[in-house]
Amino acid sequence: MKRRWRLAIGILISLVFLFLAMRGIDWAELWDAFRAANYWFLIPAFVLLIFINWARAYRWRLLMHPDHHLPLVRVFRIVNIGYCFNNILPAKAGELVRAYLVGREIKGGIGQALSTLLIERLLDVLTAVAILVILLPFVELPDLVARAGLLLGVGSVIGTVALIVLSRFGDAGLDWVWRFVGRLPVVGSDKFKSALQNLLAGFRVLTNGKLVPGILLGSAVVWLGYAVFNYTLMAAFRMTDLPFSAAALVLCATAFIMVIPSSPGAMGVFEWAAVQALAVYGVMESHAFSYALGLHTYTNLVLILFGLVGMLREGLNYASIRSHMADAIASPEAGDAPTS
Repeated sequence: MKRRWRLAIGILISLVFLFLAMRGIDWAELWDAFRAANYWFLIPAFVLLIFINWARAYRWRLLMHPDHHLPLVRVFRIVNIGYCFNNILPAKAGELVRAYLVGREIKGGIGQALSTLLIERLLDVLTAVAILVILLPFVELPDLVARAGLLLGVGSVIGTVALIVLSRFGDAGLDWVWRFVGRLPVVGSDKFKSALQNLLAGFRVLTNGKLVPGILLGSAVVWLGYAVFNYTLMAAFRMTDLPFSAAALVLCATAFIMVIPSSPGAMGVFEWAAVQALAVYGVMESHAFSYALGLHTYTNLVLILFGLVGMLREGLNYASIRSHMADAIASPEAGDAPTS
C-alpha cells in the first residue's frame, strides 16, 4: 500500500511540473521545432550515451576495490540494466537492481554494492556542484540559485571530507560518531549503524591514492559527456546559437531536480528544470520545451534499449530479477545470480 501511495504521489508531482512546463507553450511552434529538427544528430548522441555509460562502468568498478574483478563489459551491462529499470519503475528501483546483480558477484555482497552506489551518487552531486560553481561567473543566475549552489557546494565538500576522515579510522571512527548519533531517535538504530558502517567501508576507496585519479577522471568524463550530449541535441533542434554553457546549465538543473520524488523516468520535473535553465538564455518556452521533451524522451528510450540488450546478454528477464531480488532482500546472504 505504501508503495502505491509513493507511486501515486510521484505521478502527481510529475503531472504538476509537466503542467507548469507546458502551460505557456504554443503547440504550433512546438510542432514546427520537431518538424525542423535535424535528426541525423541522434546518431552521434547514441554513441555518446554508450561512451558515458562505459565511463560510468569504469568508475563504478574502481569503487568496488579491492573486489573489482568483474570484467568491465559485465559492469557496463549491469549499469545499462539499472538505468533501464530506473526509467520504467518508480523510486530509483534500478539502483537496487544494480546492487543485487553486483552483490551476487563480490565478497561484500549487496551491502558493499549499495555503498559503492551511494559513493557514486555523492561523486555525481559533487561534480554537478563543481560544474555549477564554474558556471557562476559566466551565467547570470538568480541570486537565490547562485547562493544555494555555493552553499550546496560547501556543504557537499565538508560532508565528503568528514566521511573520508571517518573512514580512515575504521570502526574506531564509527564508535566515536555513534556516541552522539546513537542517542538520536530513529537514526540511532542498529540498522542505521550497519548502513553507516557499510558506507564508511566504501569510502575507504577514496583514500587510495592509486585509485582516486581514475575515479575523478571517470566522474569528469561522465559529466563532460553528458554536457556534450545535451549540446548535440541542441544542435539537432537547431539551437547552436546558444553557448556550450547552456547545455551545462541544463545538465545541472535536471540533475538537481531529480532529488524530487516523481514518476518513473522523472517525466515532467526534467522538462520543467530544462525549460527554466534555458530561460536564463532567453529561449522561448515553446522551443525550450520541445528541446527538453526531445532530449528526455530520446535519452530514456535509448537507455531502456541498452538495458534490454544488457539483460539479453546476461541471460536475465524481469521476472527472474524481481523474484531473486525479493529473496535477496529477505536473506541477503542466500541465493545465486539469477538466470532466465
